[in-house]
This record gives sequence, structure tokens and C-alpha cells, in this order.
Amino acid sequence: MELLPERKLLLLSVGYGKGHHSAAAALAEHYAEAGWNTQVVDVCEMAQPGVFRLTQIFYDFCVRRAPWLWGITYALTDSADWSRLIHSPLLRPVVRCLHKVLEEEKPDLVICTYPLFAYMLDELHLKGKFSRPYAVVVTDAREISRPWVRSHAMLVTVPDTGSRNMVVERYAMEPYRVVDAGFPVKSGFRPSVTRSVPGKDSLRVLYGAYRQIGGVINDIAILLAEFPRIELVVLAGSYCRKLQRVFRRQCETGRLQVLKETSDMPHLLSECHFYIGKAGAATMFECYACEVPVLINFTLPGQEQGNLELLLEDGAGCHVESTAHLVDVITRLLENNAAGWQSMRQRMVDARRQSGAACIKRTITQVLNI
Repeated sequence: MELLPERKLLLLSVGYGKGHHSAAAALAEHYAEAGWNTQVVDVCEMAQPGVFRLTQIFYDFCVRRAPWLWGITYALTDSADWSRLIHSPLLRPVVRCLHKVLEEEKPDLVICTYPLFAYMLDELHLKGKFSRPYAVVVTDAREISRPWVRSHAMLVTVPDTGSRNMVVERYAMEPYRVVDAGFPVKSGFRPSVTRSVPGKDSLRVLYGAYRQIGGVINDIAILLAEFPRIELVVLAGSYCRKLQRVFRRQCETGRLQVLKETSDMPHLLSECHFYIGKAGAATMFECYACEVPVLINFTLPGQEQGNLELLLEDGAGCHVESTAHLVDVITRLLENNAAGWQSMRQRMVDARRQSGAACIKRTITQVLNI
């Protein structure tokens, strides 16, 4: 029996936030299970490591300290012509690096989880330096900016039907080029078989610390006070040392864990009853996969507001506007044997948003015939 040649998939991602790399990793996993040779590459970091780190620092500063500044930046990038932007002195080395990677790897398919790379592929295709099919996987819902859809990529996938309708109508996209195929999530994210129905005396919460530090401290303090037997895990990032000092006693008793980061997100998420944090698409869809209701206490202006809109439309979470509101919402959802929590969890199941990676692969196979 003659063996078929191994097919190669190149995934182009970038390390701003969590969503782009998470989506790329999930797709790499799914294609690898189907026998593909997969590679995830961040050519921005490869070609311009110093500049890339500075832009990462700027992004992180905006997220935690100045979300209003991110709103301005997002608006500016939305109106920019990215097909011209790639010719700037800053990005020319990135295009050259991408061309080198393509020459070395010779992929059968390229998937971009960040829109910038699709414009670079457009340019290389125009110059006769690249001829393989490529697609764009959009990593946010509803409020999708112009650069995601203005390249010449053969296919653009979006997380849901509302996002597809928005893209087709707002940007006059050809309907056949836009498919609602979900958000890709790694297979490790799944509901825990041992997780019980929560109660005031048996509550596990995973908290993403993205608010200003004062708000984060208030949230943690009131959760510990109102729910004396809570098991609270805080993903603190740059706030880690500060929070460990403020809540030293609670950390010593084991009621509270403050982590700078984690490599065990699937386990932490599947075992908790609520996720509290910002409306980042990757974590939000991981919550769908784990059937964990989401309480949003922070949104970045721009794309994350669309993620919140989808969550609320599905009835899979709530927007909490203050520390007091957070406690009120949790208390209400725990009443009557957690009837509200159980209803919200069932709405997540009914939304059927757990199989994005498989759907994206199936869609690309059908549309691009590969």
C-alpha cells in the first residue's frame, strides 16, 4: 500500500494577549491528530524581537493600566491600510522572514490567526513567491475590525453566525468567503466529571486579575468575606507579588492561591464553578468548552465588547459592574440549589460552541479542497 506524502500546515500567530496563540495551538493539535505536520510561527518575534517586546509591553500596559489608550490604538489600526503598512521599514524584515520560512517549510496550507500575515502573503503571492492556499481565523466575535477581512485570503472563518452577518454587511464581503466555524480550543478543555453543583459553602472560583489593582483587591477581599469556604485561584500576572503580600494570611490557609501564570489552565478551569475576568475570546471559549459560567468585570474597548455581546446573547454569563454587583450576581446564581448557575451552564451547552477546531478544519477542507 502506497503511503500518502505528509502534508504540512504552517500557522502564523503573534503573542499579543492570549487569543492568537491559543487558537493556533488548538488548530495545530487538531491537524496533527489528522496526520499533518504542523508548525506555529511568530515571524514578528523572529524578525524584530526587540521591537516586538516593546509592542508587547505597550499592549500589556494598555490592558492593565490604560484601556482608554487601547481604544484609541484599536480605532487607528481599524482605519489603517494594512496592505500598505507591510511596506514600512519596520515590517519589511518581517516579510523577508516570512518568505524565508515559507521557502524552508514549503507548507501545503497556511492559516493566519492574526490578520497582518495575510497581507504579507498577499504581497508574496502577487510577486510570484508563494502560491499555496491560505486562510484567516478571526479570534474575536461580533466587533471585528476591518483588517481581519480586507486581505485576499481565500477564506475567513469567524466564531458565530452574528459575526458572519456583521462582516458581510459592514464590509460588503462575498458571502462564500466568510464562514461561521467557531473558535478553536484545545482538546484538554472539557467539563470535569467530579465537579459538583456549587453552594455558598462549596464554591470554586478562577479569577483573572485584569482590573486596576484597587478593584482586584476589593473583589478578592469581598469574595473571601462573603463566601468563607470559597476556594479562590487568582491569575495575577504582574500583580502577583502585590497580591501575595496583601493576602499573605489567606494564602497560607489555602483558601486563596495567587499565581503569576499557569501551565495548567485546563485543569483549573474545568474544576471551578465560575470564571471571573475580562472578555478575552480565548478564555471565554475555553469556558464554553468546560461549561463554566463567565462573569465579566472588564472589557478592552473594541473587539472584546463583541465577545461580551455574544456571551450575554447566549445567556452563558453576566457583566458585573462593581464589586458589590459581583457578590450579588454570585449569590443570586447560587440560590435554590444553584438553579441560576445550572441554567447558565445548560445555556453554554446548548450554544454548541465547543468544537471550533474540528469545524474550522472541516470548513477549510471543503472550501479550499485541501
